[in-house]
Amino acid sequence: MSRLKQKLKVCLLGVAFPLGLLASHAAMASDALPGDAVAPPANVNIALYYNIFSDAGTFGALRGSNYSHNTHISTDINVARYIRTFNVDGFLSGVQVYEPYVTFLGKQEAGIGNIPGVGGGLPAYGAGRADLSRQNGFGQPNFSVFSYLVNDPQSGTYFVVSPWIAPPISSFNKNVSLNPGQNSWTYEIELGFRAVLIGTPTTPNLSVELWSESYMYGDNHNSAYVSPAVSANNIPGAYAGAHFFNPLIPDANPLQRSSATPATFHEQPSQEFRVYLPYEFAPATRAFIAPGLYQSLGGKQTYTLRNGQKVDSGNRTEETQLRLVAATFVSPTIQVMAVGEYDLIAHGQPLNRNFEIRILKFF
Repeated sequence: MSRLKQKLKVCLLGVAFPLGLLASHAAMASDALPGDAVAPPANVNIALYYNIFSDAGTFGALRGSNYSHNTHISTDINVARYIRTFNVDGFLSGVQVYEPYVTFLGKQEAGIGNIPGVGGGLPAYGAGRADLSRQNGFGQPNFSVFSYLVNDPQSGTYFVVSPWIAPPISSFNKNVSLNPGQNSWTYEIELGFRAVLIGTPTTPNLSVELWSESYMYGDNHNSAYVSPAVSANNIPGAYAGAHFFNPLIPDANPLQRSSATPATFHEQPSQEFRVYLPYEFAPATRAFIAPGLYQSLGGKQTYTLRNGQKVDSGNRTEETQLRLVAATFVSPTIQVMAVGEYDLIAHGQPLNRNFEIRILKFF
């Protein structure tokens, strides 16, 4: 069943360095996990709780493989989700909603590969850091209906369609760098397919599960182009004493103070794909282990300032991630799942290492 989205990827929203080194990233939508394409019974309630810990120590360049270290972006995300299933004209269908709460852990910083010098033949300041202000709170609520157009438990073949919508309701503060929501309408079409490759649904089996999520976004007209404070790690020796001869040359760690310029935030459509190969080794408890691959594309994010100037934030939804998932039912109505996620590539956004626990309860 179309699953929660949540690796809420957390939202460098309205973040931009004066040098164009970083910018906003948002992500509020479904994040399908293996087994979500298997149709549940009709006329049941399903409650789910997710706890996701995400940590990034590196920030990816917009293009190429030059990554900026000195990054610390860490979040603890709690999500509540409710699903109700029923039949419509012979098709298993349902409705669902989920709501995340995001807490940023400790000081948030993003690495900068190079801070240019002040000119006059003086060298660049080199690598540095940007301090990121943040806003804890609720992300945008997400609502969905879904329907299984193929539902064949005998062969283990399923195909589900689920549109999502997320209204711009969240703990959003346009004057901070990190937000739990982007304060704009989000629209998604989610498609999920599952088929058994080896074995049968009642014996140990290997399946393939494929997911596609297509997104469109409304504009946030109450946003801001936020520039965090930036400082260098090491001052080149050429700067020693230079301030004495020229007061315009700083003699200490350069610090560019934070500022927020009113702007309209726009994100282009994006696409996500997920591939899982779940191996169910204990059909009696539906216990499985599943490697997976996640890929996202598109999602260029820009700001339009009040004077009409367009600013490319530098951020994209371009990420390649490895996943490993394990789950089992610990009782006839309770499932426990553990998820590990590791970013290989993430252009214009943090490289995340995530760990997630999900608890599911039928009632």
